[in-house]
Amino acid sequence: MNTIRLLSDLLINQIAAGEVVQRPASVVKELVDNAIDAGSKTIKIVIKDAGKQLIQVIDDGIGMGAVDARICFEKHTTSKITHTDDLFKIQTMGFRGEAMASIAAVAQVEIATCLHEAFIGIAMVIEGSKIKKEEAIATSPGTKVSVRNLFYNVPARRNFLKSNPVEFKHILEEVQHAALARTDIAWSLYHNDMEIYKLQPEKLSYRIVHLFGENYKKQLIPCKETTNIVAIEGYIGKPEQAKKTRGEQFLFVNQRFIKSPFLNHAIKNAYERLLPIDSFPFYVIYLTIDPQLIDINVHPTKTEIKFQDEKALYAILQAAIKKSLATHHVVDSLDFEQDTNFSLLRFSHPIQINHHATSSEKEGSYKPFKVDRTRSTFRPPTNWQSLFTDHKDSSEPLSLPLNKASLERTIETFHQQPNVATAIQLYSCYIMVQVQSGALLIDQQAAHERVLYDKFIDHFQNKSGASQQLLMPEHLVVNPVDYMVLLDNASILRSLGFMIDPFGESTIIIHGCPAELSYHSPKQLLEGLIEQLKFNNSKHKLETSECFIRALAKKASIPHGTKLNGLEIDVLLAQLFSSTNSMYTPDGRKVSILLSKDTLVTFFK
Repeated sequence: MNTIRLLSDLLINQIAAGEVVQRPASVVKELVDNAIDAGSKTIKIVIKDAGKQLIQVIDDGIGMGAVDARICFEKHTTSKITHTDDLFKIQTMGFRGEAMASIAAVAQVEIATCLHEAFIGIAMVIEGSKIKKEEAIATSPGTKVSVRNLFYNVPARRNFLKSNPVEFKHILEEVQHAALARTDIAWSLYHNDMEIYKLQPEKLSYRIVHLFGENYKKQLIPCKETTNIVAIEGYIGKPEQAKKTRGEQFLFVNQRFIKSPFLNHAIKNAYERLLPIDSFPFYVIYLTIDPQLIDINVHPTKTEIKFQDEKALYAILQAAIKKSLATHHVVDSLDFEQDTNFSLLRFSHPIQINHHATSSEKEGSYKPFKVDRTRSTFRPPTNWQSLFTDHKDSSEPLSLPLNKASLERTIETFHQQPNVATAIQLYSCYIMVQVQSGALLIDQQAAHERVLYDKFIDHFQNKSGASQQLLMPEHLVVNPVDYMVLLDNASILRSLGFMIDPFGESTIIIHGCPAELSYHSPKQLLEGLIEQLKFNNSKHKLETSECFIRALAKKASIPHGTKLNGLEIDVLLAQLFSSTNSMYTPDGRKVSILLSKDTLVTFFK
């Protein structure tokens, strides 16, 4: 009995699809790449059910004849490669020879295409790698490809697809990459009959604003440099606009989006001492380089590239970013505007200067400061202390939310504990309190994060989140990805106390926010919540509700540097010690450290 056999064409294509077609976004990328290579000036993308039901790409490119339309679904066919040397100087986007065949193996595909000089086009229906229908039709020049019921014949693969919001987010990212790579092409994107993007050919700066929102107008810094190795062009973001995730970092080589930790490191190093800790700058950078100096065939999706001279490219890119930052006065410099020698002095009475004083008046004005050498001691003026009587800390203490009925009982119980003494605040960051076994040092931000997390968990489970209505509703303009995130999770936000509604294509109207957080800006709170949610999703695989609650607790917690009065310290400690876990934050960071009495004693031996 023979145990070795040839695989069928269908099975071969389905195996190849495992590398090429991983999710609906992979299909979008393949079809868009082909449309770009066809010389299209307008590309329309229609998505239904996050690509699980329909992915349709319509272009006005050169189109195909009947023979080419049949051959493009065969294995290892291409119009871009003729000789082996062509592999090492690829300048086109697709297709990889097995892409269309792989898509046809795991979906129901319809194609309608027509050459510009032809009067009649061709339409085909392919299922399971077999042509089910073929006919001549009258259609506009270009190509329309419809991919329906992705993975209909591979149920196991379909079951591994994520939720619709997650899958559509990946599709949006692919469209963003293509729209940024080719700003000379008009793009439109529709999801479930809703228009997401409508982009006309335009300058890069306008394309960035139309993709990501009006907020990006003020943060774009142009970057341009030309050498004999590489030409660099694009925009970088200001350091204060850096975010906690890498999602808005776009690097293109010869108009192809790539992922390169090596070059990302070069760009981030150029921001040295300018970025907050664990933050990443926004940038859209284009590298134009000789195709013979790179190798793009190191990964099936061609998002990774090898460079012939990586060290030189690293140095050039880093220098170009630094030059751009310096040119636009974004440097790590001292603040010369503030006179720190006198900024702390506040005088209780205005000082009067007599510009025309006589010699006798001048003599009299200096008498209080003259030293009587006949006496052994020097006595300064008796009213010198008045110079400092009005000096107070100008920072306003943060008012923690108080629920007086239940909270006063908690504070009273807290003070009645025999082992707990009065707490003090250190550096407006930490709280130290004496306990029986030593001294407890508490991180106030981590402690407040734990307290808020417990509150929001209770609100979510019991659907009891109280909302503070805004006197005037606020409008938040976000990019399409964030817009979909907010709308798809509106029910979770409502259970926590947010009252939001869609208002236009990319605008959210905010009617209310959680009552505990009424002292926060609702817009900044939601923006930070989205950013923190992306950070959590990139690091952890948690339920969406858990990610939202963690993100909200982190964003709304008391920041380091906030001065608290005695009552606020007592409130925070009372709530912390009554929480479910007073030792760690939801993501596992320490809330407090105990310095034992024995440890303190050893410091002075």
